[in-house]
Amino acid sequence: MRSPLARCVAASALAVVLIGGVSGCAVLPGASSPAPTSTATTPDPTPSVAEPTSEPSAAPEPTQTPAGDYGGFAGAELAQICIDATLSAFPADVAFTIEDTRVEQRLVSPEWLVLVPAQASGLEAQAQCTIGGSPAAPELGLSSASLEPLPEEQIENLIRGENEGGDR
Repeated sequence: MRSPLARCVAASALAVVLIGGVSGCAVLPGASSPAPTSTATTPDPTPSVAEPTSEPSAAPEPTQTPAGDYGGFAGAELAQICIDATLSAFPADVAFTIEDTRVEQRLVSPEWLVLVPAQASGLEAQAQCTIGGSPAAPELGLSSASLEPLPEEQIENLIRGENEGGDR
């Protein structure tokens, strides 16, 4: 018999796979996609990613990277790419909290795991993406919308490139 935690992790992983597959947002190798651009002429009222106050760890384990140090991407830029890729999978009342975006460097490609917290229909939600490439030519891997944040164990799996619904 499975523990409640195991059932929760399995259900979350299944939700990531199903939503990611249904959204059809995966980029095929060799396919190009334009970088998202803003057409706004006034400042966006959406808050920017806050910079952490502590220095990054020197340990070889994956750690959160300080804002602005994402292989040429800005943290807010990665968050916006993920939001754009997953927005249609959320209810219409979704509100993202960009300043609380979590970006983790992965051990596999695409290099960045981006987790953007949100509120949707009164629930804690989360946009989840893997992004690589460059700001001029971002490459989107996994993109999914979840009506609950991923458990830390699943986040660690994604950092290692495990349980993405693919052949890893």
